[in-house]
Amino acid sequence: MSEPPLGVVVPETRLHPIYLVIGTAKTLRQAIPFLVVTIFGGAPWWVYVALFALVMAIAVAQWYVKKYSVVGGALQLRSGLVNHSVRVVPVTRITALAASQSLTQRLVGVWGLDVQSPGDRHGSAVTFECLSGRRLDELRAAVESGDRATVPADPTPGSGPSTLRRYRAWRHTSVAAAPADGQQVIAVLTTAEMLIATVTNSSIALLLVAALVVWFRFSEYVPVRASEFMEEIVVPQGVVVVVITLVVVAVAAGLVLGALRLYRFTLVRDGDVLRNSRGLLGKQTATIPVRRVQAVRIVEGFGRMLLGYCSLQVEVAGIGRANVNQRMLFPLVRMDRAESLIRRALPELPWPSQPLLVLPTRVHRRYLTLPLEYATGFTLLLLFLPGWWELVAILPVPLGFVLGVARAREARWRVDDQSVVLRWRRLLNRNTVVAHRGGAQLTELSSSPWKAKAGVAGFKMRFSSGRGAGIRYMVDSDALLLLHTVGRAGA
Repeated sequence: MSEPPLGVVVPETRLHPIYLVIGTAKTLRQAIPFLVVTIFGGAPWWVYVALFALVMAIAVAQWYVKKYSVVGGALQLRSGLVNHSVRVVPVTRITALAASQSLTQRLVGVWGLDVQSPGDRHGSAVTFECLSGRRLDELRAAVESGDRATVPADPTPGSGPSTLRRYRAWRHTSVAAAPADGQQVIAVLTTAEMLIATVTNSSIALLLVAALVVWFRFSEYVPVRASEFMEEIVVPQGVVVVVITLVVVAVAAGLVLGALRLYRFTLVRDGDVLRNSRGLLGKQTATIPVRRVQAVRIVEGFGRMLLGYCSLQVEVAGIGRANVNQRMLFPLVRMDRAESLIRRALPELPWPSQPLLVLPTRVHRRYLTLPLEYATGFTLLLLFLPGWWELVAILPVPLGFVLGVARAREARWRVDDQSVVLRWRRLLNRNTVVAHRGGAQLTELSSSPWKAKAGVAGFKMRFSSGRGAGIRYMVDSDALLLLHTVGRAGA
């Protein structure tokens, strides 16, 4: 094979031929109206053959014209039969790579790849549906290294490895392989930690609500065997046993989903990038350039905080609210070990040398305003409930008071020459954001005549990922200090 032209890191390459199956299925979905008319119209057999041949021809043509390349420091994807399109993403603007492998893809040995850039917070700039393991490694190396990467030449006929070895190399990818030399394994999620992460996740509560709604409102749609078990064994024991059974079902389903999603979560530092991999049946991996990380978010859910655990997330341009899995740094770690893990994974992220500053007592009462307003409204609504249910109306005001006190006591902040740290509580979760002082894209100070009279103000900062951090009430001079220092490079 001749040397590629100057600036060509990956020459024009087609997706794996298994894409023909995906393309055929996509074309069949688009042709459903024609198929319905044909079937119910009593068309002869040759019409079905012609339609299938047409679908296959369209799928082959789409696969043939769809090519990707890395040329001149840019990733290019060409596609389209009639309306040709070329998507170009400069390598320097790529913020993250997310490779995934469903069970079906794992069986046939191909991967999917999503390329993230700052302009696509809610999706992917470029998506590759079918890449072999070797092609995935080549493309990933080219995107991460730019024009410095080289694509190995194909061996001459008869001089390469055996057919079996070529097949193994085609299926293999270093994305899911054991860490190589020069790669540092930061942390691996143990089985016990995976179970704790699943049990303390909000998905079990959502599954329980769904199970309760399905059983008490749509029980006729429950599978026959499950319905017979509930009616013959569980229901005669009373409502409490029914609820306990549904709780067990929700927990079991949550554990299964958690195991499929978080099994063997591994965080690796490889030079200037962070890599993570996870999954039991399907595999998912993510690659994040360290220079793109603007902040780390420490999230302590209510259940996890009681057990002394938290989860770690990163703020990266191009990975927004919808990309939950891609922005995850580590799903579960003990709170007393979180700083050590972050320092090993991201030594470039500065940490404040001084403890966080608490809010003065005179600001605390401002945090009671909003929770008590909502609590009063809920109380008035609950008074209209029939019977003894109206007794529930005594709960909102005490709960609102407790929430306001907790928010005031847990709010913290600190800024120095290189970093800024904000801590605040939402409803149940406590968030701590550690960011580069110049990493915020937008800062905002909020005030009003009432706040100004009390000498308080609010501060918010927002990252290019679309997410933000802030403290609702603090001393106005402190908020003004943050406004004029955060978002500007340190001295």
